[in-house]
Amino acid sequence: MKSARRHSIFGAFIAFMGVNAAAFIHHWRHERSGNLSGLIVPVLGFLICGFIWLHLSRPALVLGTVWMAAGISYGAFRTHGFRSELISFEIPPDEA
Repeated sequence: MKSARRHSIFGAFIAFMGVNAAAFIHHWRHERSGNLSGLIVPVLGFLICGFIWLHLSRPALVLGTVWMAAGISYGAFRTHGFRSELISFEIPPDEA
């Protein structure tokens, strides 16, 4: 059970870092008010999550990296090098 928790923590911190990076980029591109305070929170969130992520145990980092590489490889294989969709979210029309 410990290794499963370590793996999920690895992925959670990667996801949190991604959310903070997306918030930073969104604010940078779309908020033209010149207000830098909106950039501070995402940057701090990214840095804090990155610091914690870097200080995970070695087994957690190794297992998480292997699992992430497997997922990216699977996605690349299924999409022929990311040239097509992996999943379609389109709802088929009702047939009456």
